[in-house]
Amino acid sequence: KGQSTPLSQTISYKVIEMADIWKILTTILFKICPTPLDVGTDIWNGVDFIVNDSPIWGAMCLGLTLVPGIVKGVTLFVKGVTLWGEKRTWWNFLGCVIFCLFGWILLPLWTVIGFCLTLCQPAPKPGDPITQVEVDSHDCKFLEVNTESMGQVVLNVSILMISGLQEKKFLFPGDLQLLSLSISFIMIIKSAGEQHFFRRTPYYPPSFGESFLVSIVLCPDIIFRVLALPLVCIYLRWLSIAPIVAILCLNYYGAGKRAGKCGLTFREDRLSTAAMSVISPSVYIDQQSDNDDKLASPTIQRDYYSWNRKTLVGVLFPCLILITILVNTTFVDQFGPLCQIHNLQGCPSSLIITTDQFNTIFLPTVILSGLFTLVHQFLSNTAFLARPMRYEEQIAKDGRPQSAENKLPSSTKKMWFGRDCLVSCAAGDNHVDC
Repeated sequence: KGQSTPLSQTISYKVIEMADIWKILTTILFKICPTPLDVGTDIWNGVDFIVNDSPIWGAMCLGLTLVPGIVKGVTLFVKGVTLWGEKRTWWNFLGCVIFCLFGWILLPLWTVIGFCLTLCQPAPKPGDPITQVEVDSHDCKFLEVNTESMGQVVLNVSILMISGLQEKKFLFPGDLQLLSLSISFIMIIKSAGEQHFFRRTPYYPPSFGESFLVSIVLCPDIIFRVLALPLVCIYLRWLSIAPIVAILCLNYYGAGKRAGKCGLTFREDRLSTAAMSVISPSVYIDQQSDNDDKLASPTIQRDYYSWNRKTLVGVLFPCLILITILVNTTFVDQFGPLCQIHNLQGCPSSLIITTDQFNTIFLPTVILSGLFTLVHQFLSNTAFLARPMRYEEQIAKDGRPQSAENKLPSSTKKMWFGRDCLVSCAAGDNHVDC
């Protein structure tokens, strides 16, 4: 009607428009694209190995892409869960078979669809929860990272040490191989930061800055593990089963009740935590069930991260010392683990890395990153490391009201574990001696 629009109203419109654009860009770049890109490059890398007369490596790469679907299908079958309810019928068995065979495409598709649906909804205000669809998409992404991506990183690092780089695909030798390895490694680091907060409050995910800082803090842990585990596997061969089993057993013990500290109360949570934290420090808490582990998750994470780091260093460092002695005294012949008995096609018999490369590149990198994980324990009270990990801080996001359900008092640091005592302390019951 010929009247000019107030400046404040114009600015508010522009802010809303820019916020929507930022939401679309971040959702596409950091949520929708990573999972299918990771799975796609892994499949492409596996097919390329088979085409270039390396069927063993190719079959292992392709086989790892089926692992998330197998885990999902078997879990739903054991729990008796179907899309139509919780009844263990032949529909449940059929769903298990479908996930086992086609999970490599169903889970990434599920993740993409879930995040795409969030673009059709308005951005949540500070303190508002995300939808159940987005929570399920995060769960599928974490499942893919904790199974397929971790396996691909360890496998591809082992392939580089045994067979070296493959033929040039685009720019330089081994470019596709390194691309697949890099994307899987970035996915692990990215998910480590997100999962640290997600397992506490899945409906209130962290901001990009919060998860990025945690990813940086956990990065040396992941580098140490993805280099040390392949070295142990390719040099100790089948004897490497012993340290891996020891790590899993110690992780399971640390995830439960130990030395009076807070621990996971459910066996399924302890088993999942023990398996997931071999490559990345993480604590798994089932979000579908209401239990006291959610309330105690900050204290559980702090105690378990410390235990997990010491376990990995304590088990892998002696193995690396033994390997170093054997390599430098020529008591070990540098043969690949799958090729020393059978003359397999496409699987070279000798390692690409030499003794000098082992002593000057791989061993120092592993030792420095491993020692840094221990130094982190002594620096955890500094402002840089304590702030992003947020062990004793309120779990809630800005704008969410404080309550006993989402706030854990710092007094639980010295508390002997007990579910009734923990709930009473958090609820402010002064009659319980915490």
